[in-house]
Amino acid sequence: MGFDSGKGFSGFSVLHNNPSSNLVINFTFLNPFASPNTMGQNAVNNQDLVEDIIEKLKEENIDSVRFEYCDINAVARSKTIPSRHFKSKVNYGLLFPICCLTIDPKGGMVNDHIIERYLWSDMVCYPDLSTFTVLPWMQKTARVFVTPLSVGDGDQVKIDPRTIAMTQIKALLKKKIKLLSSLEYELWLVDEITRKPVNTDINIFSTIRLSKYQDFFNKVSRNLFTVGVDIECIESEYAKGQFELPMEPAFGVQAGDNAVTFRTGIKEMALQEGLMASFMTKPYEDADGASGHFNHSLWSLDGKTSLLADTSRPSGLSEIGEYWIAGILAHVPALSVLQAPTLNCRDRNKPGTFAPFNATWGYDNRTCAVRLKGNTEQGFYIENRLGSSAGNPYINLAATIAAGIDGINRQLLLPKALPLNKSSDDEGIIPPGTVLIPTDGEDALQALLSDEPLVKALGSEFVKTFEAIRRHEMKLMDDYTKSGANKVKWARELYFEYI
Repeated sequence: MGFDSGKGFSGFSVLHNNPSSNLVINFTFLNPFASPNTMGQNAVNNQDLVEDIIEKLKEENIDSVRFEYCDINAVARSKTIPSRHFKSKVNYGLLFPICCLTIDPKGGMVNDHIIERYLWSDMVCYPDLSTFTVLPWMQKTARVFVTPLSVGDGDQVKIDPRTIAMTQIKALLKKKIKLLSSLEYELWLVDEITRKPVNTDINIFSTIRLSKYQDFFNKVSRNLFTVGVDIECIESEYAKGQFELPMEPAFGVQAGDNAVTFRTGIKEMALQEGLMASFMTKPYEDADGASGHFNHSLWSLDGKTSLLADTSRPSGLSEIGEYWIAGILAHVPALSVLQAPTLNCRDRNKPGTFAPFNATWGYDNRTCAVRLKGNTEQGFYIENRLGSSAGNPYINLAATIAAGIDGINRQLLLPKALPLNKSSDDEGIIPPGTVLIPTDGEDALQALLSDEPLVKALGSEFVKTFEAIRRHEMKLMDDYTKSGANKVKWARELYFEYI
């Protein structure tokens, strides 16, 4: 995972550094409460930065710029703008129907309070210029992430996952804590036409199993590094057609941006090779699921001092570190649906697997919901194992922060750690009162809706939208399976291609 100790940090700069262009962008994020006219004026005030990018577009002969956002289902959506219109879109924004934040992975409309309130109204989106980069795997194309700000008569957009993540990061900064994190995804690689996994055996870390696709993964690693996403290693995972490419960590929202870039990038590069990459959680009944662990640590504002370890305490954790993990454990039922959101994700959490099924923690214990890695000398980091590969990285980040902050605010007591060599399904060692992770979609939703601290942190409007998407999926599955049709086949049809 590449986390450094409290003696320093060897990860990315807080700024976005595009090695292909040597263009380092420091952009003051636009005021989310500003009107569109004010937004345009803010863009005008950053004309030096805009002109630098325009010059870069000319130098590299870039034809178009993709203005992109990540919807609640972690599907990248965008409009591609000819480069000659880039400046105009920066100054005046770009329009997307607000319902396109909430549609299902295949574009199906979700009937919820957003539709009732705004119908097909557009939201005005402005680019975060710090995310501008040239995409080396796409011909003459650059990309910039956009932030939806206003809709209808000027209402603030409150359901954008990236904005919600940034709000939680800001709340953590007020406590003089900086988050260093990375999403660790397992993924599936299949033939684009037949949809069959590229290998059908089970043989984790096999060199031979990986070697056939080494050139492809080398290309992925090289291209992603060019846009600032540093792949730490490439490995063949346990299940058929399953691989993992952990990323080096980054501070703040850049960790989420890196994850979105990684997910979309590897899917695009796979299609160019006649393959298909998917982050669906469990596409095969006879195979394990795919995880999306959230690895993170807490740092001082200057990014030089770890705030997790304290050798003077019995646990080896600092007081804040104990509160933080206790906060995650206190919110495990709600986190489980926020970080492993689809109905298909619920099939992953079972005893006897590497997927957690209760609110436990331990030092280097893979069966727990929270796994503490590292040591007091080299530095700790926390692996939140609740997430599946289908989870939205921004929501994963925001929900973890919200739970951790609640643990700090309430000074929650940390339960006893599970021993290194004991499984979390061993009833004899589980602390009293340990809650289970819901395995039913309705139970998982109810756990979220009843979690007042998380609902308040993420916003009731977002939670209502999130619930509506999940209920939309429930109805689709019910309609499909009434005649006895296979629910895993239904899930593959909905999730596999776009998630």
